Amino acid sequence: MMLDRPQVSSASPTTTVPTVSREELIGSLRGGRVTLVDVLSPESFAAMHIPGAINLPIATVARRALEVLPDRRAPIVIYCGGPS
Repeated sequence: MMLDRPQVSSASPTTTVPTVSREELIGSLRGGRVTLVDVLSPESFAAMHIPGAINLPIATVARRALEVLPDRRAPIVIYCGGPS
């Protein structure tokens, strides 16, 4: 399972971000082992989002992440759109 947080550095523009399969995500959400974050606008989130996701618009991440993320130690999966 690829839910570990990668080490990200602005010095390396080729840093890859691990991906999670749909099945891995569903299992992790059901098991309460991951925090799912939707980074689109509140309007887009209201129109459609994955159940259980937290809305944290990308423009507010630095300012609000500590306030809205329930468990900062849990792996975080970020997406920018509703289910398709």
